[in-house]
Amino acid sequence: MFIVIAFMFGGILIGYLTRKKPFRYTQQVLAVLVWALLFLLGVIIGGNEQLMKGMGAIGLEAFIIATLATLGSVTAAKCLWHFVRHKDK
Repeated sequence: MFIVIAFMFGGILIGYLTRKKPFRYTQQVLAVLVWALLFLLGVIIGGNEQLMKGMGAIGLEAFIIATLATLGSVTAAKCLWHFVRHKDK
C-alpha cells in the first residue's frame, strides 16, 4: 500500500516540477499503459486456477454489480439534470 501511495506522490511531484513544460503525448502514453495493465491483469487471472474454476459465479456477480452501478449512476445523473434544469427556470 505504501508503494502505491509513494508512486502517486512521485507522479504528483514530477507533474508539479514539469507543469510549465507541456507533454504532448499524455493521452497516448496513458492509453498504452492502461491497455498493458488490463492485459497483465488478464494474464494473472487466467493463471489463477481458483479464479478460473469460479468464473461463472464471479462473472454473474460482476455483471449484476456493474449493471446496478450503471443504473444508479444514470438515475443520479438524470435527477441532477432535472434539478439543474428546473433551478434555471
